[in-house]
Amino acid sequence: MDVTQTFAATFVDELASQGVEYACVSPGSRSAPVAMALQRHPKIKVIVQIDERSSSFFAVGLGKVTGKPAVVLCTSGTAAAELHPAVVEASYSGTPLIVITADRPPELQDVGANQSIDQQRLFGTAVRWFFDPGVPVEIPGAPRIWRRLAARAVAEAAAGPVHLNLPFREPLVPPPGQVPSAQGDAGQTITSGRTQPTPAQLATLASALQRSRRPLVVAGEMRDGERLAPALMRLGFPVLAEPGSQLRRAETGGSVESYEALLRAGWSLEHGPDLVIRLGATPTSRALNSWLAAASPPTFLIDPDREWRDQDHLARHVVACDPQALLEALPPANRAAWRDEWVSAGKKAGAAISATLISTPIHEGHIVRALASRLPEGAQVFVGSSMPIRAADSFWPLAKPQQRFFGNRGASGIDGLVSTGLGVATGRSGVPTVLLLGDLSVYHDMNGLWAISRHGIKATVIVCDNNGGGVFNFLPQAQHPDVFGRSATPSKKRRRPWSWFGSNATTASAAIACVGRRPRRLYVVRKSRTMRLNSSGCSRFGRWAAS
Repeated sequence: MDVTQTFAATFVDELASQGVEYACVSPGSRSAPVAMALQRHPKIKVIVQIDERSSSFFAVGLGKVTGKPAVVLCTSGTAAAELHPAVVEASYSGTPLIVITADRPPELQDVGANQSIDQQRLFGTAVRWFFDPGVPVEIPGAPRIWRRLAARAVAEAAAGPVHLNLPFREPLVPPPGQVPSAQGDAGQTITSGRTQPTPAQLATLASALQRSRRPLVVAGEMRDGERLAPALMRLGFPVLAEPGSQLRRAETGGSVESYEALLRAGWSLEHGPDLVIRLGATPTSRALNSWLAAASPPTFLIDPDREWRDQDHLARHVVACDPQALLEALPPANRAAWRDEWVSAGKKAGAAISATLISTPIHEGHIVRALASRLPEGAQVFVGSSMPIRAADSFWPLAKPQQRFFGNRGASGIDGLVSTGLGVATGRSGVPTVLLLGDLSVYHDMNGLWAISRHGIKATVIVCDNNGGGVFNFLPQAQHPDVFGRSATPSKKRRRPWSWFGSNATTASAAIACVGRRPRRLYVVRKSRTMRLNSSGCSRFGRWAAS
């Protein structure tokens, strides 16, 4: 058997042995050896995507929800460059991802060969590891070397993307009827663990908490944040947690509803913290970040991956260790009265918001509240960037048990959101999944919708048809109307993408109630109309049913 085919079969077999379950593949000739090996392996599910950008973001979604790296494979040339936005998102969000780009062999580089570009370190510093092993050759111990390459790729990808550039010579496929087999023994063992807090780290934080009368926990995006809930419940501090932290839930104990409303009111001026514990990514809320920057309290940033997520440079203490181990080891501190003040105020603010929504024209807050009220336990939500993520942060109440929230908050782009959300749905196909996206986000990734019918993905897509979201209206650029309209997000003097599929009218309550029962739908909420949500959450939607 040709060495190229043996390499591909062996390499893919070791990927599967290391736990890789999904591969997102875009059609191409040079990548055929690995593509065929992936298709033939019984333990790997292959998702074929015609658009490399959509394919790579789909793989990012799989990595976010499973915690394991998915493979994204493409051919050589500009196809490889299409993966860059997804690689950046995976890098800045710490999402597992294995990028494999096929390449021309050395003799076809820099000589004008077709579809040949410089793919060495194509993604720069965005990847955790890059390696080009050269064309496969027969040498003593080759299967062991090939398996080590696959095993190391999986290990290096645990906290972010890796890039393997694999050049192949022709022939790229074996003769008809011949199926290559993997060589060597599978199961390279590579182990790692979380960094435990040192006695000095624990003592410094514990001492600060004993002196503090008004400690506050701020939780940004964390895919595994729910594991911290029992420790936070025991500590009994107020917690300002965005949905993507997985801690805006009753199990956290002190999670504060509608805290952004409190921060925008005078109440927060009299209830500032004297110590802050930061968990996860930088908070989404501009109001929260501004309030913390103005108060400038002593801040402990729990930063296990040493990512320095402290844009306002407030953290006097950066603690590089596992947050769960640290929080569980802290001695109890009775701050129940302080916690209850925040929790009670949050409940009152949430009730006031609910009362206000009844009589106001429809906006993103109505959609979030209606969705939250009907989303079943155990469901998952992928929230788009720009206005949807801000609306979810402002209006989503305490989550129901086992609900999970995802988003592309690494680089916060609006590209690839359809595909990332559908990747999330595929990675946990047994639970209801909702994508809450803006209209321009859908425009950016229209090709991603193709996967719904092609792969039978069960997901409900809710699109806020809100003239591009208007997020720039909240920025200083809006104060220059002579040029603002030309350079900012465009308004909808264009054909809506969902009209290409044909739309019917239905109600918001019916749309949201369908989650888990009519799983392949796209609903469009039109902000341009003046509507009111009644007690059943009624508004007007457009609907596209995938078939």
